[in-house]
Amino acid sequence: MSFDVFFQNAVALHQAGRLDDAENIYRSLLEISPQNADLLYLIGMIALQKNAPDSALEFLYKAVRLNPNAASYRFTLAQALCDAKKPKEALEQYKEVLKLNDSYPDTYNNMGLIYRASGDRETAETYFQKALKLNAAFTPALINLGLMRREDGKINEARELFEKALNAEEDNAEAAAQLAVCERMENRFEKALELYERALKHAPENADFWNGKGIVSECLKRYEDALASYDTALKISPRMADAHNNRANVLTKLGKHWDAEAAFKTAIKIDPKFVEAYNNLGALLFERERYEEALECYRKAFQINPKQAQTCNNLAMAVRAAGDLKEAVGLYFNALVLNPDDETVRHNLARALYDLYAHENCPEEAKALCEKWASAYPDDKIARHLADSLNGKQTDRADPEYVKELFDAFSPTFDQTLNALSYRVPDLIKNVLKECRSGLRILDAGCGTGRLAAILKPYAGFLAGIDLSEKMVQTARNTGLYDELETGEIVEYLNNHRESFDLVVLADVMCYFGELSEAVGAVLGALKNGGTMLATFEKTNKAGYLLQPTGRFAHNRLEIEHKLGDAGFDLIELTQADLRTEDGNPVEGFLVKAAKNNAENK
Repeated sequence: MSFDVFFQNAVALHQAGRLDDAENIYRSLLEISPQNADLLYLIGMIALQKNAPDSALEFLYKAVRLNPNAASYRFTLAQALCDAKKPKEALEQYKEVLKLNDSYPDTYNNMGLIYRASGDRETAETYFQKALKLNAAFTPALINLGLMRREDGKINEARELFEKALNAEEDNAEAAAQLAVCERMENRFEKALELYERALKHAPENADFWNGKGIVSECLKRYEDALASYDTALKISPRMADAHNNRANVLTKLGKHWDAEAAFKTAIKIDPKFVEAYNNLGALLFERERYEEALECYRKAFQINPKQAQTCNNLAMAVRAAGDLKEAVGLYFNALVLNPDDETVRHNLARALYDLYAHENCPEEAKALCEKWASAYPDDKIARHLADSLNGKQTDRADPEYVKELFDAFSPTFDQTLNALSYRVPDLIKNVLKECRSGLRILDAGCGTGRLAAILKPYAGFLAGIDLSEKMVQTARNTGLYDELETGEIVEYLNNHRESFDLVVLADVMCYFGELSEAVGAVLGALKNGGTMLATFEKTNKAGYLLQPTGRFAHNRLEIEHKLGDAGFDLIELTQADLRTEDGNPVEGFLVKAAKNNAENK
């Protein structure tokens, strides 16, 4: 059998994926013809396919030296150099390819990938565009440009590019999967799931796609489906740390804490620098009250990446639980610098500064730090309000933006926190409502998560709710008890709904108003003649009202009576009561019941 016949047989085996058989024949032929550039090139290509870049480079360099004008040799050599993590040498080879043949979009696309990886996004963009100039439907360049757009937060532009790639190549699994990520980022989870299933139809052995499908299933709270997807990903790629971490998150949600802990630890064993896994394991341990172990996890995450706001925040939380409030304050400030817009960080910092003021016998230090915060971030409503509170500066009301941000940050733990504070307001209101008739038009002003809805509903023909915090309103909506819910500022809402309600309930709302005239007047205007207001107030023995270090206003009994009378209310009942417990001490307040009088109509 001739050399050419053996060579053609080897090429056929190579094309059929029988790499070992093809390589054996190539090497046998190379002994006969050691200077055959094609054989050297093909052996190098097989080494590249076997993920052996060093061996690939040895043969490909020999092939290029023998035939320096073969563009395909240099192109494959450049690929091998990329796999060997030698991007500069790879770029030089791609440039030589362009000198020989500049008509292939793959060359420009691959050069764009190298520039993107190096951080030179502008040049990367140029090369991806050059690839598309040669072929407007070249899917790899469309996908790579889409990834860059998504990294820049331009989700719609990214989606358009991925859709264009998918239209050009309907069975392109990567395009479908990347489009799925866009849909997930926009909370269109069903669509994302559909796209992952499309991707997996064409690439069923892709562990990343199974992992992505698991994430979307988790977002849809289909936890068993998510586990199945993560398990499939790990069957394909057992050392996929991200899938172990995601699987652990689902196990946590299913209450399988020991299994979750083991999965987090597996992720960390595979990738000892996996910050997210350390943070998640720390959160699990913290919740299980294993504080020392949680602190160790958070410190490890911080050591790996001290420039991540979430890591600083988590460590601060654990340090604070361990009793070192001053270190916690410092870490919260670090987190604030890293992400000034993080509502959770700002809320935690505010609480820590208040505790430093109230419990650590460091009031002056707390005031100074708060003023420093407010000065560094003059638009930060939380910082400004807390600084005013600690320094005893009197203002008319809390800035609505402050209240919104406070309760947006507070919403995930709102109900649990109130339960821990022996919160008595719902019971106080329930007792007063016993005297009311049914079928009323009721407004739950400052409805929060809807804690009062079940109490108010039996008396309501129509039950509305209004709150500044969208996150609180969403939780209230989940009760299914309100006929109408809105997000907005309460006084504005009341002024826009004049003479609309028989009963307006304001639980823990008046504590965010100092001067009461505007709020009380708005309530009066929203009530029908003879309508009733139920409201709680925090108590002070000082004249007028007081902005407390807590950030809430307290009112004197005479101040409340005076403002109600001036507005046009008849005071029916003003009962002193403990509203809740805070730091082990009762928060004294009043429950007020007042009726709109008809003097204006007399």
